[in-house]
Amino acid sequence: MNRTAKSALLGVVLLMTLVVAPISANAQESIIIEGQLENGTAEAELQPGLTVTLNVFNLGDSLETRESLTDNEGRFSFEEVPGGEGFGYIISTEYSGATYTYESDYPLLIETVELVVYESTTSGEALKVRSHTLVVNAADPDNQLMNALELVGLENTGDRTFVPDITQAGQMDLLRFSLPTKVSDLDVQSSMRGGQILQVNLGFAITTPVPPGTYEIAYTFRASYSGGKLTFDHALPFGADTFRVLLLDGLGEVTANGLQEMDRLVLGERDYQRLEGSDLDVGAKIELEFVGLPQPSLWRRWQDTVSGDSFLRAVIPGAFGMALLALLAYVFIRKRSSSFASINETAGLVEAIARLDDSFQRRELGKQEYIQRRSELKGRFLSTQVPSSRAVDQTSTARPVSEDKEPPSDSTIEETERPEL
Repeated sequence: MNRTAKSALLGVVLLMTLVVAPISANAQESIIIEGQLENGTAEAELQPGLTVTLNVFNLGDSLETRESLTDNEGRFSFEEVPGGEGFGYIISTEYSGATYTYESDYPLLIETVELVVYESTTSGEALKVRSHTLVVNAADPDNQLMNALELVGLENTGDRTFVPDITQAGQMDLLRFSLPTKVSDLDVQSSMRGGQILQVNLGFAITTPVPPGTYEIAYTFRASYSGGKLTFDHALPFGADTFRVLLLDGLGEVTANGLQEMDRLVLGERDYQRLEGSDLDVGAKIELEFVGLPQPSLWRRWQDTVSGDSFLRAVIPGAFGMALLALLAYVFIRKRSSSFASINETAGLVEAIARLDDSFQRRELGKQEYIQRRSELKGRFLSTQVPSSRAVDQTSTARPVSEDKEPPSDSTIEETERPEL
């Protein structure tokens, strides 16, 4: 090997030493995690030999899982645990029907991890709803669906974890929440761990254990309404220290028994009607009535009516009736084609006006722009409805006028034939 090749090889070796050596030195180290298990329920003791689980993560990926048993004092430890930048740890234990966890990234900020567990109870007497807020911030007039968000602040004031007993179907004491009669797209989020969502009468329930402490629950849904109105008997199984309803300004109006009309609330530069009540008893019911909710345009309602099965069955029964309707429509169009401009153009203008009305109802257009564009479309529509001179002549020829009656003038024909918009 010549001197040049030896020098190049030596340079590569030195470069790899400089790059790889620091990475190897700093990539991983071994740490010891020590902890203490305690029982937070008064006069309750822990038995030794409880299992504590450690999950190790590296950059979000699960790396390994270990277990340790508590001693007579409730202590546990994990040795030679990989550590370093990007590592994270979840320490957990299951006790009396609930899971208790501690989470931390590397490095742990405390020398001894403390896990507090509690005895369980199936009674919800210690559960208190500190605040409950219903927010209505949108509505879909075409589908008549109201968007709602409910925020619940919950506290377990006792020293036992509430664990629902779903094995006793007739005696279930669940964490229940009320919903309107017809809802869709229900989504529930909570700061508590575990559990399932169950459908119950006029609402839903969650089976999540509730340890002592404060928690937040949020759920969204879409409620169906009709005729711009929605009635909702909102039940409060656990009562509420404060219950409020917020309705976005411009969506309508809400009234409720037992709630007081408060000053309007501004959230994010948007005004909300606000109703509020305090110290509501366990099992209280608030009768909410939403009125003046956005409705579909007249054109959309007409389309829904004539396209519905009930309309067709009532007005045109049977396949023969449908065929007869099609035949009559064909004859009518052929007859009118000699007197008016293109039917397609007329239909297109009517649809354009209807779409413009819908856009204005959804506040997609300003008032001035709406009036100007509608006036232009209306003018074009009316111009297509004026009969041609040839049509007037054909009408006079086909139906002679008696001597004692004068033929109608062009203006009279215009007023007779022109539809109202």
